[in-house]
Amino acid sequence: RLVGSEMCIRDSNSIAYTLRGISYLIPRNKDKWVVGNSRGFNNNTKYFFIHAKTVLEKNKCYWISKNKSSRKIVRTFGFKAYHPWSITGIYHLLTAGVYIYDSRVSALNYWVSGGAKFVNLWHGVGIKNIEFAGQVKPFPAETCMNKFLKPVIYLKPDLFLSTSPLMTRHFCKCFRISPQQCIESSYPRNEILQWEESRLLEFIQKYEPKETMAIIRRLKKATQSFIYMPTFRDENKNFLEQSGIDLKKLNDTLKAQNKLFILKLHPFTRINMDLCAFDHILTVNNKTDIYPILPFTDVLITDYSSIYFDYLLMKNKSILLFPFDYQKYIEEDRDLAFDFVTYMPGQHVYNFNALIETIKSGKIQASDKNEWIRNQFWYSPHPQNLYDAISRL
Repeated sequence: RLVGSEMCIRDSNSIAYTLRGISYLIPRNKDKWVVGNSRGFNNNTKYFFIHAKTVLEKNKCYWISKNKSSRKIVRTFGFKAYHPWSITGIYHLLTAGVYIYDSRVSALNYWVSGGAKFVNLWHGVGIKNIEFAGQVKPFPAETCMNKFLKPVIYLKPDLFLSTSPLMTRHFCKCFRISPQQCIESSYPRNEILQWEESRLLEFIQKYEPKETMAIIRRLKKATQSFIYMPTFRDENKNFLEQSGIDLKKLNDTLKAQNKLFILKLHPFTRINMDLCAFDHILTVNNKTDIYPILPFTDVLITDYSSIYFDYLLMKNKSILLFPFDYQKYIEEDRDLAFDFVTYMPGQHVYNFNALIETIKSGKIQASDKNEWIRNQFWYSPHPQNLYDAISRL
């Protein structure tokens, strides 16, 4: 393995750029794809990879990740997975024609990617200004020095997965790319949200850990289930305390009506309380893929998160918005590209008392704009085939 050499190579620009220069000399196979992300076997790359291997039966498709657990999981399915700095990993990265990732190409290995085509599947639509469009936390200027020191930030993909004309315009601004670089199709991770239960359960049995089925069994026993998925706050990791949520009062309310509350938080979010004491509040491990679980929940509670738009694809579900720190969020964390009320319609509650009363009643007011929102954020009139587009690169 060359894992121990990674830091040394990255810390030496001369070695790194020499390696990248050499990578341009290696012949690449356009029918060979490398796929991966840095956080684990999840998100769009996970579902893209499974589809490529099982439906397209693409033999020359390899999972590449620094995340050890993700490589182990992929191998249990009978697929090939490698560390990006292992000898075999470098070989596949040097000879693959297409790099597929969901954020930055560094999740694979930028320094051996010369001459490859880049496909960014990204990881969420929504109303936030991100990347180069952000004004609260602007990206560093694209100077020659910055591009030399951090080239990954400024790399533009050959193909970027968008989902609608509105999102194409948004992503072009955020990533400084052209509409010609975008393909409007569905997110691979959202396909399962449309499946019949029998097909979904078959997928879960094959690709998900036993804990996922255990959560689903608990959901099926509840009279109503809520899943709380708030946006992570860069500047406020203790935001749950400021939300005013009283977990004991929440648990007592849920218990009285046999309801279940699932808490799915960002791994960096701090909770200064033992949640094991609450039998009707279930905290999902941050490594758990929540997407196979979502169809078995009844109500999503969120704020500014892109999960709102994913959940909206399931037309028999309800969404409750809890933006208790709206002004603070847009001033300190993320500015918005689109008006919050217009583009995230539905029932809004702004404090815990209103939240608990809504949970107690179990009635969520649906917006009459849901179909309009779906049309704005999902799919062009004629969705394109992502896999065919990549094959043509």
